[in-house]
Amino acid sequence: YHNAEQDDLWHSLTVAAHKKNTLPKDLTVKTIMDTWTLQTGYPVIHVERDYKNGSVEITQERFLRDTIKLKGDKKPCWWVPLSYSTESHSDFDTTTPKYWLSCGYEESSQTIEEIGPETEWILFNNKMAGIYKVNYDEKNWLLLSKALKSDFTKIPTLNRVQLLADAADLGYVGHQKYDVFFDMLGYLKEETEYLPWKAALGKADALKNYLIRNPIYGVFKNYMTSLLSPIYEKLGGLAMANEENFDKLDKIKFQVLIVSRSCRYGVEKCIEDAKTMFNKWKSAPNDTNPVPKDLRSAVYCTALKNGGENEWNFLWNKYQQSNVATERNSLLNVLGCTREIWLLSRYLEWSLDDTKIRRQDTSTVFGAVAGNDVGYYIAKKFFFDNVNKIFKHLAPNKRRITRYLTSITSHMQDVDELHELSYLIDHNKENFSEVKQGVEQALETVKINIQWQQMHGKSIHDVLQKFSKI
Repeated sequence: YHNAEQDDLWHSLTVAAHKKNTLPKDLTVKTIMDTWTLQTGYPVIHVERDYKNGSVEITQERFLRDTIKLKGDKKPCWWVPLSYSTESHSDFDTTTPKYWLSCGYEESSQTIEEIGPETEWILFNNKMAGIYKVNYDEKNWLLLSKALKSDFTKIPTLNRVQLLADAADLGYVGHQKYDVFFDMLGYLKEETEYLPWKAALGKADALKNYLIRNPIYGVFKNYMTSLLSPIYEKLGGLAMANEENFDKLDKIKFQVLIVSRSCRYGVEKCIEDAKTMFNKWKSAPNDTNPVPKDLRSAVYCTALKNGGENEWNFLWNKYQQSNVATERNSLLNVLGCTREIWLLSRYLEWSLDDTKIRRQDTSTVFGAVAGNDVGYYIAKKFFFDNVNKIFKHLAPNKRRITRYLTSITSHMQDVDELHELSYLIDHNKENFSEVKQGVEQALETVKINIQWQQMHGKSIHDVLQKFSKI
């Protein structure tokens, strides 16, 4: 019944599209859409240029972030709508396809002749209208990167987002070297829009998680600081919060993003501004809080990271006094930001004490400590030492244990840790049998992290050394 209904819709759309000449006469909407609705995933298209004769060959494959999940099925394919722009024919507003990359039984490819001179860039998927990733040959990536650095406004915001996200994701899966992503990040020193920064910093945060225990992390951190310092200053840092024009949602989101990451990666000015703002509040706690609501998490966390017991107790008291659910939850997360190991250990112990922390909030406390650069090992030890106690505390709702698993496994990076976790699960079968799916996902997460380390752990050294000098 459902398919018949869907087919009727596709038929009506085909008739309309043929009438308007927006779809080739030998193609139907059903043919195209069945490849998108009847199978999972989406493609990456590979764009290989022949710079001598000015043509380009396009092929496709399924884009898989995590090859561990590959279950040996036949090679899927899609009907992919191809739109593109070149340096001299910037046609970004035209999002209707100029060509279709077909999906047949044989390996499908599409050749486009006379696409542009060898010195000019080509960019596929105008305004990201299609759901697919695009990988180019090395020379075209360099041309695109150069274009962003010379005048990024020639490429629309959405396509800048696309380039940053695709370069990072293609590096992650090994379709491209990470050099491409880091080369592209360089232009951000001039970028003034929220969305490209959001895309770039989201990908950088994922990398941070992989690099945090790697000797090269210091180089990565310094690189991120050098990227963020200019935009932090340009946006006015924490001071911008007091400006009258601070009322547009994008501006607020942009400032929250830049402030939180600048402080997290160690931009000195951000840390000093946050400490000053926090101390102003702390010295007059009954006056109106001078920290803008949207920036409280970033400011509090920075103050705790760079403070001690005094700052921690101040926020703990605020947590106890608050009766606003969102504020209480935010404070629980922030209290995990301290670098004082004994405070983190005590906080974890308190999480199993009903007089201190509500039962439904215990996993929030654990996640806050595990997500802290210095807190991960403390959280891991606490979990392994107290797993039965935690299960007992969570009963009858033992499913909350999956949140604990998610919090620590996202930071597990090597085979020894995988063995430790497997051993723990095997020796607590009765408890873990109630959360089978959560256990499977947790083990898969660790395997994916290990795979990244095996693929990139060594080569990322050279990439970061190279770009830290630029």
